[in-house]
Amino acid sequence: MEYVLTSKEMQDADAYTISNFIPSIDLMERAGLECYKIIKTRIKKTDKVLVVSGSGGNGGDGLVIARYLFNDNYDVSINLIGSHYKKETEINLERYHGKKIIDLSNEDINKFDVIIDGILGVGIKNPLKKEYIDLINKLNEVKAYKISIDVNSGVDASTGENLGTVFTSDLTIAINNYKTGHFFNDGISYYKELKKVEIGIKLNKDINYAQILNFDDYSALFPTRNRNTNKGSYGRVALIGGSKLTPGALNLSLNALAALRGGVGYATICIPKSLYSIYALKNNENIYNLLSDNDGQVIFSEEEIDKLLNYDAIAIGMGIGTSLEVYKIIEYLLKNYDGNLLIDADGLNSLAKFGIAILKNHKCNVVLTPHLKEFSRLSNISLGEIKKDYIFKAKEFSKLYRVILNLKNDISIITDGESAIINVNGNAGLAKGGSGDVLSGVTLSLLNKKTELLKRVACGAFILGEAGDLAIDAINEYSLLARDLSNYLIEVFNKLTLKNNKSTS
Repeated sequence: MEYVLTSKEMQDADAYTISNFIPSIDLMERAGLECYKIIKTRIKKTDKVLVVSGSGGNGGDGLVIARYLFNDNYDVSINLIGSHYKKETEINLERYHGKKIIDLSNEDINKFDVIIDGILGVGIKNPLKKEYIDLINKLNEVKAYKISIDVNSGVDASTGENLGTVFTSDLTIAINNYKTGHFFNDGISYYKELKKVEIGIKLNKDINYAQILNFDDYSALFPTRNRNTNKGSYGRVALIGGSKLTPGALNLSLNALAALRGGVGYATICIPKSLYSIYALKNNENIYNLLSDNDGQVIFSEEEIDKLLNYDAIAIGMGIGTSLEVYKIIEYLLKNYDGNLLIDADGLNSLAKFGIAILKNHKCNVVLTPHLKEFSRLSNISLGEIKKDYIFKAKEFSKLYRVILNLKNDISIITDGESAIINVNGNAGLAKGGSGDVLSGVTLSLLNKKTELLKRVACGAFILGEAGDLAIDAINEYSLLARDLSNYLIEVFNKLTLKNNKSTS
């Protein structure tokens, strides 16, 4: 598990540590030393290195790095820019005895093999001044191996937004903790590789920082199965979806199959009765429940939905169409169902169209999985506002309606209104119709229990991302289809269950 901090959270933690534990000059020394340890593994002794440092703490880190490189006999030069230098930055400038470049405009910077960016740090929020834009653009033009310290200069460390121009790096080394701006918006596009170094900054235990979880964190959700069990031991899930205009036969089948891959005992597809021939035998493992419909559009029937109330988890919305009848089904489930209800796609659109207020009172646990535009419609918040503070907007909505929200994007936020988990894996190949259906199936498989629901929803996003990453080793990002993911899900589940499997040898 890794904590991910906003710029303010990082600055507060830094100040708290300096006031109570470690002097600022010592923290800067640690940061520079740990970065140097990574940098020297990536560059050659024959490389010419340029360190460009600003006047703040980030620049001071760069000067410490330059000193270690110089003392280790690297050919290093520094260029210090800005004014009103931080005291610790001035101290480290005095400690550095290597080459100094006063004015880069008089220098052929194309001679440098490595450029280290220590220009701007996590505190930058306002648009860049022209001199910084010109400098960063000039450095970006050089064909050198580029390294950014903590965050890439010119990016908002909280939002990932471009503040005028951004230094693009081959490697970015985060200091002590990842920042939300490393991942959100275009922040993830400004580096090829992201590493992190620990320097002893103390976090506030009372703050619920966002987290990134990994295989070890999720594997506990997959305990070793007892031999003396049957399919009834692992839960029943139902998927309500499909319509004449968007039958999504393959997607719905994949959805149910994904749930079975996740280990549930039964996966039932609930579809419009008149469309049965479209879905029949797409996957032999599926169970079918036929719903009343009008020309392929599902009609609410209390009697038919009552048959599903003893299921452990239900998902609704995939290919079902946006309608008042769908809205009535959701409303009925919210009032009468006490399991785990996942609402996706047209289920979300029906809520947005006919009234989201019904979410405020629900008997069941509710999981919503909107992408950004769906969330914008649900919350009545513009995309621009959402992108400026993903985590806060997601938490605010989740807390108001008492739901678990998976706000889907290239980087997803999963929150229950108090805690937030950020999912950072996956790739552009998943940006294609059907991926969300597979995600719903995988997530549904994890909702067969009521414990650790936030972690279970986040695990669904993690599994889909991992499957997508495995898939593009064999299939390019352009050609990847949702149907391709099924086989790779098995590999992901293999990794998740490996440490819990007992050996019989």
